[in-house]
Amino acid sequence: MSKYDILETKLTNISKYLDKVNIDDESTAEYLRIFKEYVIKLIEAVNKRNIRNSDGAVLGLVRAISDYDELCADEILWSLVIEADLYYSKECKIF
Repeated sequence: MSKYDILETKLTNISKYLDKVNIDDESTAEYLRIFKEYVIKLIEAVNKRNIRNSDGAVLGLVRAISDYDELCADEILWSLVIEADLYYSKECKIF
């Protein structure tokens, strides 16, 4: 598998998991919808091979959910997000 394929899989796993997350708070649920749109845009960019080398940067996934305690407390979501951000940062320095 290429780095693109691996990154796409990690992002797709996040997107699929977001479909299963149940959030009671309306503002958090709305933010989750926006976050999923961001993840989908990243998947599309990876599919088109239109994503930049990381040069050690991250995708911003951890930062994107870090302001929402309910999202951070979801261990599965947190793990998926960390995994994707770290993979991009470390492995995608050069595609």
